[in-house]
Amino acid sequence: MIRRWYSRQGARASSLSVALVGRSCATKPPQPTVPQAGEVSAEEVDRIVAALEKSESLMEDVVSHMQPSARRRLVVAGGTLEWFGKEHVAREVAAADSDKDHVISPKDFDHWFANALKRKDGAEAAVEGGTAAAASSDPRGVVGPVPLAALFVIALEAGLPFVGFGFLDNATMILAGDFIDRSLGFYLGCSVMASAAMGNVVSGVMGMQVHGLVEKAVQRLGLKMPVLTEEQQKGRRVFLAGHLGGTLGIMLGLTLGMMPLLFIKNDEAAKSDIAAFQKWDRDNSGFLEVAEIVQGLKEVGFQVNPEAIERVVAEYSSTHKLNIDQFRELCSDLRRHKHAHVHLTTA
Repeated sequence: MIRRWYSRQGARASSLSVALVGRSCATKPPQPTVPQAGEVSAEEVDRIVAALEKSESLMEDVVSHMQPSARRRLVVAGGTLEWFGKEHVAREVAAADSDKDHVISPKDFDHWFANALKRKDGAEAAVEGGTAAAASSDPRGVVGPVPLAALFVIALEAGLPFVGFGFLDNATMILAGDFIDRSLGFYLGCSVMASAAMGNVVSGVMGMQVHGLVEKAVQRLGLKMPVLTEEQQKGRRVFLAGHLGGTLGIMLGLTLGMMPLLFIKNDEAAKSDIAAFQKWDRDNSGFLEVAEIVQGLKEVGFQVNPEAIERVVAEYSSTHKLNIDQFRELCSDLRRHKHAHVHLTTA
């Protein structure tokens, strides 16, 4: 009985809900569109604008907490709205991002601002001169061939950072590679190419640390970049000018970076002494004993008196064992014929 009562009550509730839904669908007015996730409704926009207009400090706080790229995008949009009208905002924001990486860099913003200011002044001059039709035309400016002088400045601006980068990269690689070859490379038994490769690693790390500093230094030179329209920026002549400038810049920088080679002494004798020490040190102890020296001389075709070698070694080390520095000193003295009493005869 209880089960039948619950069944009747459930049926009545179901019928009532269907009737109410049908009635609400027939009489309820359409609801306003609810903004999706990430969107802001018109009412929220009005509240935000009212709050910003009411408090100057709030506006300063909001702008100061924005990401630099977003802040530059806001300035581009506001400047376009003020100078050219709302219908040009989307196009100007897209044009400001000249490299199409969805980020308006400081360089992009500077170029857009100079370009927009020039177009604004030209439009105002056209209005004052009575040519309102020209002022109301497309604010992107007149498209024409880029002068050679402007192309030269573009190539220079593109090439100068690569001159500095190429110089630092090559010079650091050479200096670090030479230092590694003379120090760490000796203990690790590295070849010259391996030392150069490790020097290249140091150069790459150094390049990451000074990333952007070269471009900032070039910007301080105050080169007056030509103001180009969007069509001119996309032109082949402008692309080739920047590409050629960068190529010549990196070539010049890498060439100048080889200057340390003029001051590095290529001591072949020292390299041969180190190679001999590494080869004769059979037990890898870091020291050469008299027997190892005698055996090494025999391998290269010389016969010597072990007692004479022992007396010579005793002049450089009281332990009768030579480290690398003592061995190099001995070899240097032998080249100057300091130990003339030691006779080396071929086997």
